Amino acid sequence: MAMKRLLIEFGQGVDMHGGDQNNAVLKATKDAIHHCCMAGIAEIFEITDRKKEAFIKADIYAPHPDEVDPAVVIDYLDRWNVEAEVHHGGANPEGIALDGKPKTEITIAIVALTVYVDA
Repeated sequence: MAMKRLLIEFGQGVDMHGGDQNNAVLKATKDAIHHCCMAGIAEIFEITDRKKEAFIKADIYAPHPDEVDPAVVIDYLDRWNVEAEVHHGGANPEGIALDGKPKTEITIAIVALTVYVDA
């Protein structure tokens, strides 16, 4: 059987101070996966081993893609077979100055998770 797309979900993550790309990406991943209820994976498709019979394609969009470690997403979704690809995207608006320190960089990352099943 061939892998078929079951669902696509998007998440947004923000690092308010310091421009940490990986922190924003992790938050975006959590946002996306927590919007999914994949009861049908086991009940409809009778999948018992998610690492062999399903996989997640993670498209990561961050303002500084060269600073993103795809392992952040892969490690968080460790119960799945995950393929992650980093793209330029997201946003970097100017932050605020706190306690007399210089303005910080806000980092906004987007993650698109596409779940495929062996159907």
